[in-house]
Amino acid sequence: MDSVKVKKLIPFLAAIMLVNVALPLGAAAESLDELKDKEAQAAQTGASLSEDINTALNDVNEKYAEIEKLKADISKAEETIKNSEAEIEVTEQSIARRKEVVGNRMKDVQLSGEQRTWQVLLDAESVSDFFNKAYAMTVLQNAEKEKIDRLSKDKEKLSDLQKTVKSKQEELQTNEAKLQDEASAMDEQVVTLKQQLSDNQAALQQIASQKQTEEKRITDEKKAAEERKQQEAAKEAQRKADIIASSSSSSSSSSSSETSNSSSSSSSSEEQPVVTPPSQPEEIPNTGGNTGNGGANGRVLYMQSTAYSWREAGSGFITATGIDLRSQSNVIAVDPSVIPLGSFVEVEGYGFAVAGDTGGAIKGNIIDVHFPTVDQCLTWGRRNNVKVTIQ
Repeated sequence: MDSVKVKKLIPFLAAIMLVNVALPLGAAAESLDELKDKEAQAAQTGASLSEDINTALNDVNEKYAEIEKLKADISKAEETIKNSEAEIEVTEQSIARRKEVVGNRMKDVQLSGEQRTWQVLLDAESVSDFFNKAYAMTVLQNAEKEKIDRLSKDKEKLSDLQKTVKSKQEELQTNEAKLQDEASAMDEQVVTLKQQLSDNQAALQQIASQKQTEEKRITDEKKAAEERKQQEAAKEAQRKADIIASSSSSSSSSSSSETSNSSSSSSSSEEQPVVTPPSQPEEIPNTGGNTGNGGANGRVLYMQSTAYSWREAGSGFITATGIDLRSQSNVIAVDPSVIPLGSFVEVEGYGFAVAGDTGGAIKGNIIDVHFPTVDQCLTWGRRNNVKVTIQ
């Protein structure tokens, strides 16, 4: 009755375990999705910052190019000013000399010019010579006047040029200072953008680390859930095996009692012949008084035996009861209805082993012994009437 209750509770317990495993996994998956969204947003922000930095750097380079051009223009303006000042100085010296000459002539004209002029005209040899000398004197006077006017205009022109060049130089210097301020502001903007990009990259690294940790946690939880599932399956198999072993033990005890009574009654009339081991599995009761395993200790069976290895193609290394064949090799596959799972057995020609595995072809009077290599399996082959003692 108790075994029936346990069987009814098993599906309920399994459902509770699945719910407990599924809920954390769902929460972890949602958290991982959030991390992926954050990573995508951070990556998008980083791309936008990189684009802004490239734009700002291009603007800064253009400003610095304008500054360099202005510096070249200022240098030219300074050279022009320097040349203009030298030219003005030479012109002023020339004007000063010419003024002195013209001044002397004008004094001479004022003092004796009129008398000299009349004297020249009176000395004319003819009327034609008179007019020629008069015209020549007029031309000379006009030339002197023109020289004075040209010198004054040249001086004014040079003075205007000097003012223009200085004004241009001041304008260029003002523009240079303005551009320099703009370039400095852009430099600060680039530095700020680079810091933001660095912070964003650090955030990306942190998100990647968190995502890696979350993925590992999910993997570990899945692995733990799988291990719990295998352990529950092994426990369930063990429960079933114990139930079968208990039933078999009860049947075996009754059979032994009846056989003992039959033997006692027949021995009084005649002696029975000795029987050789049959081809079907035969149980030999233990007379040594060993107990345990539901009364199955000391049972002897004669069975067929094949061999298998976890190294064979398509084979796994975890048995039905959760044993790792890579570290524990002495395992046999049995039919749990014949030999309970978890039993400790001695196989003739093989040695001691644990009944820890099952197989689709292992039904009834057959066992499958495990070897660590395929060559050992081939050497064992298929054997009949192998003595199996359940310890």
